[in-house]
Amino acid sequence: RSRPSSESRSRSAGRSSSRSRGKASHRGTSWFFDVLSGISAEDKRNGDLFVSALRSFFATALRMSQLEADPVQRVIEAFADALVSDKAFLDCFQPSMVPEKERTKDYSTPDMVLFGLAYTTMMLNTDMYNKNVSQKMWDTKKFAGAGKDCGVTAGLMMQIYKNIQKEEL
Repeated sequence: RSRPSSESRSRSAGRSSSRSRGKASHRGTSWFFDVLSGISAEDKRNGDLFVSALRSFFATALRMSQLEADPVQRVIEAFADALVSDKAFLDCFQPSMVPEKERTKDYSTPDMVLFGLAYTTMMLNTDMYNKNVSQKMWDTKKFAGAGKDCGVTAGLMMQIYKNIQKEEL
């Protein structure tokens, strides 16, 4: 049996000291919220991965609120195509997709699923952060429910919601 490296010992020491100061109380109960809301470890990882990919892909894009629907659709299609062409991403993301037999015909393939998920996530971001949106459309329950229509798990949708709520795209 090998001993933990000094780096891992210092990380775990940092965690315990922050708990003792009371700063990690939210992080300490986050796992409990995740279990109750149906967020599996895979959905949590994949939600973080998906939002990170969105942020990276759109980092240099023009502010999309200025664009008409067709250009927005083309950009989101390009994003979905980029993710589908990345075999490592698809292998990692697969557990957060609803089995193919259970998907609607509109979202039967991975590229359609990722397109629907990206589009829905962009709508959530606009709903949360655009000052011109007076009547909010999304809450956690509605957003999680939209996941089934897009062909992904509710747990993944909950993690994406939490990520967008924490920080705008």
